[in-house]
Amino acid sequence: MAKLAKYKEKLLNEFESRTDDWSFGDFERRITEIKSGAYYQDAKMAIIEGHRVGSWPNTVQRYLLTNHKAFGSVSIEFHDIFNQICTNLNTEEKKIWDIR
Repeated sequence: MAKLAKYKEKLLNEFESRTDDWSFGDFERRITEIKSGAYYQDAKMAIIEGHRVGSWPNTVQRYLLTNHKAFGSVSIEFHDIFNQICTNLNTEEKKIWDIR
């Protein structure tokens, strides 16, 4: 497996340790602060790569759940990951995140 870029690892570590109610927008904004020229597509790739590595489950989950809550769906590249996350949510969590 390819090694994760240092800036992505730094970002994922930072958000994995957060305890506030951050959203996907905060994650996308932060990536542009730590890497010049980065934008939301880089954030998406960090989430996908982070999921593959498996070391940032809270970050991946919160990014996707807040994204879904904001838009009512997730981008096609996230469907498999999102479905895995939803499978593990209990009824109350699904209600909170507006998952049907």
